[in-house]
Amino acid sequence: MARAIFEGKAGDTKLIAICDLYASRVDRLKEALSLPNLFCTTEPEDLINLPDVDFVIEAASQETVHAVSEKTLHSGKDLLIMSVGALRDEGLTRRLETLAREKGVKVYLPSGAICGLDGVKAASVEEISRVEITTTKHPRGLEGAPYLVENRISLRDLTKPKTVYRGNAREAAKGFPKNVNVAVALSLAGIGVDRTMVTIIADPNATRTRHEITVVGAFGELHTTVKNYVHPANPKTSYLGALAAISTLRKINMPIQVGT
Repeated sequence: MARAIFEGKAGDTKLIAICDLYASRVDRLKEALSLPNLFCTTEPEDLINLPDVDFVIEAASQETVHAVSEKTLHSGKDLLIMSVGALRDEGLTRRLETLAREKGVKVYLPSGAICGLDGVKAASVEEISRVEITTTKHPRGLEGAPYLVENRISLRDLTKPKTVYRGNAREAAKGFPKNVNVAVALSLAGIGVDRTMVTIIADPNATRTRHEITVVGAFGELHTTVKNYVHPANPKTSYLGALAAISTLRKINMPIQVGT
């Protein structure tokens, strides 16, 4: 995200500050981008309180969303959330909606590593009876997921595809917080986290992450399939997820917007 902003891929967005729990990471990035005046901190509140910052990007974790989102809006700054899975918490979502209205700011949720959300949002004007998403990933992209740990599911010696989860988006986002943010994004565009059904498959032969979506409603049927390469720096994240966030930044300041 920082590199894309620096390289002008995110429209008129200007990189002013960056926060990471590990100071060495931001120091390396600061040096790589040749931005000597870039403000770097390990404390999120330092970034939120900077007077020159009017837009904050969360690109860390669901826990970070809980920790900083309300404070960001309360400070009068717009917010882009990448860890959309945190919004399985309907109480948090309602509080953010209320704060955004009170402060006259906005919360942006990128589409992530899937496509077709514009169609789902359009379909939701009338009745939607079914929304399903099936995600297939290589086992290493699912390693450490709380659901697997809690249920003692090992993927180490897997030789063929295995369905490791089937249930609603709320529980999927809780059990796989780094893997299925897209399921919550889909549910927010459609019929909610409790009615959006999720299947997660671990496939040792998968070379790309696959998301298959089916939506059925008064409009008819919608089917999409995306096969994503993982991000070079993070096997738990699809490359398209980062690109979607960059695209959202670029679109914010565009006078003509398509598919909004």
